[in-house]
Amino acid sequence: MKVMKLFCLGAIAALLGSCGGGSDSDPVASTPDLPPTILSSYDFAIGGVQAGTDMTVDVGGQFQVGVDLGDTLRGNVNLQVISPSSVNFLDFVTDAGSTISVTVAGSETELDGGFTVNVTTAVSAGFDQDPTAGTLEVVTAVDTTTVTFVANGVELSLDGAPAISLTWEEYDNLLDDTGADVWQRRASLAGGAMAFIFDRAFEIAELLDDLELTESATPIVTACDEFPGTPPAGVLLQGEHVLTRLGSGEDLTPGDIFDWTFTNCWSASSDTLIDNFLQMQNYIEVIDSDNILARIGFGPSNNMSGGVLYFDWSVAETQENQGVYTIDPAGRIVVNGGFSMVFSRPQ
Repeated sequence: MKVMKLFCLGAIAALLGSCGGGSDSDPVASTPDLPPTILSSYDFAIGGVQAGTDMTVDVGGQFQVGVDLGDTLRGNVNLQVISPSSVNFLDFVTDAGSTISVTVAGSETELDGGFTVNVTTAVSAGFDQDPTAGTLEVVTAVDTTTVTFVANGVELSLDGAPAISLTWEEYDNLLDDTGADVWQRRASLAGGAMAFIFDRAFEIAELLDDLELTESATPIVTACDEFPGTPPAGVLLQGEHVLTRLGSGEDLTPGDIFDWTFTNCWSASSDTLIDNFLQMQNYIEVIDSDNILARIGFGPSNNMSGGVLYFDWSVAETQENQGVYTIDPAGRIVVNGGFSMVFSRPQ
């Protein structure tokens, strides 16, 4: 479970000094602004940013996956609010009716082509955990695969045939199993595509509480992990990532744009190397008349386009042998395009 300061983006309380002067009246002290109330539950909407394919992912230079989001991934997230600056994500539900379209190209296999992933029964999952309930349908022009999430794994059924039961590891590994039936590999890819979108969206959600730190307009530079041995060829021993607000003025303001740039940013815990940048456009923050945080994220608002856009953003797996690190080209993904993401007070 990730501990996050998600929604605390209202003005931090600041107590101004007393106002005094040469008069006989008592000084009048200003009162601090109260941070907005954060609710224990919010709706979410993850949508497209352009007509047609919203995101493309090059997988190891072997094939490309395109995702068309439309405006169709919706659901609800539950929170544990410890304080205005400390929130735990608990779990989330993706609503039935949510859908994405996926296109595979360049694999030179039967995987090439398009299919739709439809949530037919609401999918429930804890954060950083596999789903425990819910159903997807993976629909092509010729068949329909039902993917049912259960407590300890996944059940797959082709066109209503008796289901086969798989562990999560078996389900995840199907995509790379060239000996598996294509409908099974496609079902694995469908689940992976959905997980990828949610991972990216909540990765940005984790960053929301850090945006206030950009109010000085000075870029926030953070050092990444240092390789304990020899880094891959052409890679720095220790890289960095930099968060920069492009808006004018010192105050964080709806409509602001942020760049997040990665330079040879290595994570020791996941053995991954991240490079290039993404941009978060048209920041949204609405605090209602009850001082409740009612809406937050990046997306279209007030006749402005917006969302999270990736520009050749790459994640590569690193491997170590006797203190020397290398990168397997097949273990690198490159992401372009993006999505909008907004959390809203439930209606």
